[in-house]
Amino acid sequence: MVGFEPAFDEALAHPKAVRVGQSVWIGGTTAANAGGAVGGNDVIAQTTEVLRRMDIALRQVGSALDEVVRFRVYLTDIGRRPEIVTLLRRFFPHRPAATLVEVGALFAPDLLVQIEADAVVRP
Repeated sequence: MVGFEPAFDEALAHPKAVRVGQSVWIGGTTAANAGGAVGGNDVIAQTTEVLRRMDIALRQVGSALDEVVRFRVYLTDIGRRPEIVTLLRRFFPHRPAATLVEVGALFAPDLLVQIEADAVVRP
């Protein structure tokens, strides 16, 4: 198990990434830090930071972004979907199963995107 944001992980008592056998689950990941959201009110900058953090978490459990088989994106503005889809295609050219959902808010007002993912580690 790997934690990435210690204060947040401790508050919710769970790590960011969990690997059991060849399966990996990454909990909801945001661009939050102690001073607010990385990238401010730029959804592309926030999404890029989220994917960078997910890459780190996956590598810490012996996986990688190219092993992601499914992800779920929670956006506070679905109107940004085209930009997000273009960015996600660059990070996930293998086109895993995906869900994109608009939400009213995330856990902090300056957050615009949160992503969860599942991966299967190749033998």
